[in-house]
Amino acid sequence: MATAPIERPRISIKPLHLIGFAMIALAIGLGWAGLQSAFRPYTTSIAEAEASARSVQLKGFLGTTGGYDAQNNFVFDLQDETGKLVKVIYPKPRPSNFEQAVSIVVIGHYDAQKQAFLADDMLVQCPSKYQEMEGQHPEGIKVNPTN
Repeated sequence: MATAPIERPRISIKPLHLIGFAMIALAIGLGWAGLQSAFRPYTTSIAEAEASARSVQLKGFLGTTGGYDAQNNFVFDLQDETGKLVKVIYPKPRPSNFEQAVSIVVIGHYDAQKQAFLADDMLVQCPSKYQEMEGQHPEGIKVNPTN
């Protein structure tokens, strides 16, 4: 009993296929690197921000109103929930309504040599005009405090 040899289809990889696979691998690698840099951990602790080797989002409160240094950077102190202060160096102008900020989120990294948090960006949360004011409506409408 003789069996016929089984013919398997031969897959030939052409140079065009190799270029396509290389482009797909490059796109996956660039996408992964982009996602890694886009995700920044969020913390409310200055100690965690100091210990992190990555860029972080640090939420805190205004420690001092700050000022500008010789390099024209805006410098101020940020305070966390434990009362610890860190010097923040921000290379852009001071945001409007900075002094009325309820909380501040600085995005950047801690530099141990400068002993300061180098902020790339800053988000300032100001009190809302829609927050309930005790006994007053923002538009002058009488409010009954017993309700």
